[in-house]
Amino acid sequence: MGGKLSKNKEADSSSMEDSNPRYQSDLTSYEAACRADPSLQDFDKTLHDRADRVIRTLAVGAEKQSLTFNSLGEVTTGLLEMNHELAKIILASQDDIYHDKELSQLVEHYFKHGLQILEFYTSLENA
Repeated sequence: MGGKLSKNKEADSSSMEDSNPRYQSDLTSYEAACRADPSLQDFDKTLHDRADRVIRTLAVGAEKQSLTFNSLGEVTTGLLEMNHELAKIILASQDDIYHDKELSQLVEHYFKHGLQILEFYTSLENA
């Protein structure tokens, strides 16, 4: 999500002052990769657009102090779309993931949480 952050350097420094230096380094690497790779730029823009849509939907619900089922459906759809895009990238990068222990652990973490989310939605569906 660094593509948009890199456009506002002032926001970068103020929002990251208290954050973990490791994440700052990762974000800087991601921003550099976004600048160098047009397909990553497209992914980053899509990710930002979907995240913005989810945030706007939640903000409207917060203003009304309630979240409708339609709003919840929109949020869920947005999150599922983001997960689908990420899954496509993971599948396309299998060799890189296999050869990088840290990246492999990150993907494993992603899938564990994905299973927990799937279990949550299944329990909602069965309720």
